Amino acid sequence: MEATDIGSGKSVLDIGCGTGHSSALIKQAGATVVGVDASQGLVDYANTTFNGVEFQVGGIEELAFGDDEFDVVFAANSVQYAADLGTALLELGRVCKPGGSIVAGLFGPPEAVSYKPVLDALGQFMPKPPPGGKPGGPFRLSAPGVLEESFTSAGIKVSRTGEVNCPFGYESWDQFWPGTRAAGPTQMAIGFAGLDAVEEATRKAVEPLTAEDGSIAFDTNVFVYVVGQA
Repeated sequence: MEATDIGSGKSVLDIGCGTGHSSALIKQAGATVVGVDASQGLVDYANTTFNGVEFQVGGIEELAFGDDEFDVVFAANSVQYAADLGTALLELGRVCKPGGSIVAGLFGPPEAVSYKPVLDALGQFMPKPPPGGKPGGPFRLSAPGVLEESFTSAGIKVSRTGEVNCPFGYESWDQFWPGTRAAGPTQMAIGFAGLDAVEEATRKAVEPLTAEDGSIAFDTNVFVYVVGQA
């Protein structure tokens, strides 16, 4: 967020808003924000947790907004899950005002992401790509230069790149699990394997990261980001 001009008087689309925390931070910065996520469960969670922010269900590849509607389009941990990345990035550009900022951030190298055990636990339930198909998943665009190249291919001029550490912390499993369970990748895993199997695998994944008081800490989560101009 600090890499953009988000602030008072700005209109912001937070696409892939998840539990709504990023949208709440954007609002605190003085901007008007709409949070969108493909997961009904996450949108319900956000609506019950944060007041004064509009949240709605929607997909990144077909945004329900007019052309040139937002000063900033902010996509954290969402573009890598798009079935059609090119279409998704074109949509981000379409709804951004000319000269506005398009920001995408996502997990960096797997070895620098302490949340990876959770992602691996979910990934074991996902179908494998077809022969010759490109692998998907959370690290699809994490290799150096891949996200920038994707922006350029979509006609978005890259103005800045960088990385930042985003630690995750939870007081307990009961705080961690509801939002995690509602997330799109978790719901997909549940669809393939069932809730009990996914919950058990996730519990095992976070055991090494759980303190004696029950708190769960993912201290190192390097995110890479790209800022482009519409």
